[in-house]
Amino acid sequence: MNVDMRKRVRILLENYHERERQIALLHYEMQHTAHVSPEEVIDTMSLGHGDGMGGGKGHISDRTMYIALNYQEKTDRMNAEAANEIAQRLLGLEAEQDRLRCYVSLLKKREAEVIRLFYMEQMTMDNIEKEMHLSAKTLRKLKNQAVDALTAMYEFAANGK
Repeated sequence: MNVDMRKRVRILLENYHERERQIALLHYEMQHTAHVSPEEVIDTMSLGHGDGMGGGKGHISDRTMYIALNYQEKTDRMNAEAANEIAQRLLGLEAEQDRLRCYVSLLKKREAEVIRLFYMEQMTMDNIEKEMHLSAKTLRKLKNQAVDALTAMYEFAANGK
């Protein structure tokens, strides 16, 4: 069994909740992206002059409009790129979580339960022992067998054999 792959599986399991948190944050960012409207750009630009004096609404030069439109195109492009970057990160994290949950579901029932309780529900080993009515030694054995089985699944997928 590949030691590096086993280490990777342990890290995936240990960071399960951190990925869940990141997924929630990215979902929020996707739903609440900052967006500057064309009116806000024009209003902001029409209030400022090079001499530091403000001007009233309705005093917009053609040059200001041209600059505002170019600025708006650039901000739209940047907003789209940011949304795309968030979406790519979100897809990657969700795919990793889905894969891990799928592989855990393929474990033997007791092994899957140990992994779910320890890593996904963050229960202590003592509480798992009590809930599953197992000795500490048996619980450690099940946990190690589950990690070994998960490692074999990840190796299989990585190597195609």
